[in-house]
Amino acid sequence: LRAEREAEVAAHKAAIRQRMVDRQVAHLMALRKNENERIAGQVREAEEKRDAEISAKNERLRQELEKIRLSHAAQKKELEMQRERERQADAEDAARLLSEYQAATEAERENDAARRGKNISLKKYHVKQIHDKMRRAASEKVQELEEQADLRAQLAEEERLFEQYSEALIAQYRADGKDVKPLLMELARIKSDRR
Repeated sequence: LRAEREAEVAAHKAAIRQRMVDRQVAHLMALRKNENERIAGQVREAEEKRDAEISAKNERLRQELEKIRLSHAAQKKELEMQRERERQADAEDAARLLSEYQAATEAERENDAARRGKNISLKKYHVKQIHDKMRRAASEKVQELEEQADLRAQLAEEERLFEQYSEALIAQYRADGKDVKPLLMELARIKSDRR
């Protein structure tokens, strides 16, 4: 009987110990589950924050690229309009000079020989007027060409800065481990529009 009693006591103690072990294991598993959930939540928050930052940065980049594209388009349009105005002005100047020259030549032919001296003076006067106007037109043309050269230099400088800025962005994307293909496609589209 004593041996049976000791066996019962030992079994009872073992059962108590097992229950304590089971409770401790369950407690540790609950702690681990809570910790895993907390870490997963932090990871999700970090990923959402990173995605939001990337989206905001992409939107800023898109807006900057759009501003550059619109600026180049406006400058290109202004340059074309300026060239058209210059072509029209040149045509009007040429027609006016031709008309004036023809008028002066016709006036000379209509004068009689007795007034040849006066006609010669008048011719010189008209020729001088024409030459003066041609010189003024040439001077204005030189000024216009200089302005065009300045504008082209400005556009070339902006183009260089745009290329430098684009290369820096691509390098930054690569350094950040991001896919640069969408950026390259957008830059190619902008360059195509600017041509």
